[in-house]
Amino acid sequence: MSPISPPGGLTDRLAAHIATVTEAQPTQHDTEIVRRLLLDNFIVSLWGMTRPAATEIADWTRRFAGSGTSAVLGREWTTDPSIAALVHGTAAHSFELDDTHNSTASHPGAVIIPVALAVAAEPGPPPTRDRFVAAIIAGYEAMALVGEAAGGMAAVHRGFHPTSLFGGFGGAVTALALRAARGDIALDADLVAKAWGLALSQPSGSMQFSVEPTGGEIKRVHAGLGAHNGIRAADFADLAAVTAPRQALEGTYGVAASFGAPPREVLDDARLRTRQIHALSLKPYACCRLFHSTIDALAIATDGFTAGTDELTDILVTGPTLIAEQHMTPAESSMTAQYSCPYVVGATLAYGPSGYDAYSEEHLDDPRIRTIAGRVRFEVDPELEKTYYPEHFATAVRLTYADGTVREAQVADSVGTAENPMTIESIRAKADGLARHGLDGVAQRLAAVIWSDAAGPAHFGDALHRESRTLTNSAARAD
Repeated sequence: MSPISPPGGLTDRLAAHIATVTEAQPTQHDTEIVRRLLLDNFIVSLWGMTRPAATEIADWTRRFAGSGTSAVLGREWTTDPSIAALVHGTAAHSFELDDTHNSTASHPGAVIIPVALAVAAEPGPPPTRDRFVAAIIAGYEAMALVGEAAGGMAAVHRGFHPTSLFGGFGGAVTALALRAARGDIALDADLVAKAWGLALSQPSGSMQFSVEPTGGEIKRVHAGLGAHNGIRAADFADLAAVTAPRQALEGTYGVAASFGAPPREVLDDARLRTRQIHALSLKPYACCRLFHSTIDALAIATDGFTAGTDELTDILVTGPTLIAEQHMTPAESSMTAQYSCPYVVGATLAYGPSGYDAYSEEHLDDPRIRTIAGRVRFEVDPELEKTYYPEHFATAVRLTYADGTVREAQVADSVGTAENPMTIESIRAKADGLARHGLDGVAQRLAAVIWSDAAGPAHFGDALHRESRTLTNSAARAD
């Protein structure tokens, strides 16, 4: 690996670390985690392809048919990898079920895995499974650490969505790593730093969707934009005449200053010992990750949702300031329902934590949900925020009943966090509802391919695309 110059800057140090990660041999544990991330991503992407916005964007890509060899989810044509990744990323982020990096509130799987599958399908020798896994690990690492270095959650408070903001940085690394594995390019820290300089000019993703009751479907596209922009940054990084700034992170107008908080060092001993794929949360519930601890607290306070709701007179949720700022908007669309604290509480108490359909347009005026949601209040808890946030999305609930009974619970590490991980069985269970869309047994079929020692990236992509086309055909028959 060639040295980088000039040495010493935050971008340079992080680029050198990431370049090393792209070359590292994945451990058995790393590979197991990536397999789980693939299964989770494939399931949530199929859920996403049941959403109108994702299917319309997939149809829109027909104009690019034949421009590349990367398959478009649910469609019969192939296209340029950046376009294929745009569709897959949008689908993966379309049901609020995709994995989350807590300290940056980003959704790396919805960016990195679409990039990996799309670039792996480019012409030339296919990457080995180990190189494919390493490229995914490096992409997660880059997206997470660039996000942390740039202030992480500060970007959200400034009105920018971290998934599309930091996604291009991680996506570029995954694309570069796979092309290097194929022998198309020589990957070193200089090339990573250049790609990041190019990615710096592509951040996107306003949080305005979170404070308007309608018009929020663009939020689903944010992950697709991150994936698309990452591949474009990798494309241009190989063009000698297309130069880019060197200080993408810490520069005067770098990503930290423009979108986040003062840049900070992230390469401490703990982060060097453990890859960021081990610091993720998977989502059992189809809503914003901030409320997963709320749902688990409701489960405790209601004895597993066995307590009735008719006698509830007051529901108090306490947690970080961000909920008050961006998550109290009236639910007038599926997107705002999944982002609305009162609606999430109402949907959970009315239909249980796994009632994904409760967030559909058909349920927005559901009287059971609306009645419960109308009793929900939120208060900022400064002590809880100081103690846990943003590494842990802790919240608490207090339920008051007509007879004066009060039930309370607080949860810091919800189901799906690294501290309280989902099992393989619970990941598979996320696919149960897909049976009514023609995909009965889909989780088992996908897992069989992902955990096969004989399977590689092409097999993974084929399995996902086969199921996505079945989904599309089932929807067409239903119409």
